[in-house]
Amino acid sequence: MKFQHIRNATVKIEYGGKTWLIDPFFGEVNCLPPFAGKSANPLVPLPMDIEEIISGVDYVAITHLHPDHFDERAQETIPKSIPLLVQKEDYETIRGFGFQNVNIIDDTKTIGSIKISRVDAQHGEGEILNVMGFVSGYVFQTTQEETLYITGDTVWCETIKKNMDRFNPKNIICNAGGNTFIPESNPFKEYIILECTHKVIMGEEGILKILDYNKDSNIIAVHIGALDHETVSRTSLRNFLDTYQVDSKRVFIPEDGEVFNF
Repeated sequence: MKFQHIRNATVKIEYGGKTWLIDPFFGEVNCLPPFAGKSANPLVPLPMDIEEIISGVDYVAITHLHPDHFDERAQETIPKSIPLLVQKEDYETIRGFGFQNVNIIDDTKTIGSIKISRVDAQHGEGEILNVMGFVSGYVFQTTQEETLYITGDTVWCETIKKNMDRFNPKNIICNAGGNTFIPESNPFKEYIILECTHKVIMGEEGILKILDYNKDSNIIAVHIGALDHETVSRTSLRNFLDTYQVDSKRVFIPEDGEVFNF
């Protein structure tokens, strides 16, 4: 597998002889409002031109429709004929964007030698789930390569344990920015009153729990460094893992644009 981190949860992967683009978020710096009252988003630019990101892509997979995972600029610039893989809850909306080849993964789908499974994700806990909507993760399997699990936006929970028990993935792309919404800067105030702080994706502790739960897996930590409601930085994650003496060979924390081969 060849992996390239683009920005936030956007990654480009060569797996099973195909090139996959996951959760394209192409917006320019500060095109979205603040999520935590600190700064407009995203905080950093794309590391390369959109044309280079899209070049060679065979399929686009989308975990959910939050704007930091599939934004207006991505909807406008990705060719409408390119095949998209989506959860069923997002099918009609994405068809409405003009895409002509939208494929639902409700359970599993086979493309060439690759079996792709949609798995559940839990985008927070408690009352915040009322506004976060449906979210999926994806598992890629082929006899040619090690199993890959893309968690999507999720907290550490029983669902993640079940997914790992079922598939025993070797490599896990984990959204790990510890993104948090607080009552003082609640971006959902017209829908819900937040009584307390809500973490909506995993942070340092979630990474540690995955590594402890599946001691044969490696983690690629993404969804870091691009949004104002993150509580985890690349440096803080490295320091946290060093404190717990985690084998650095098991955790990859890519910079934007960085490439790894597995």
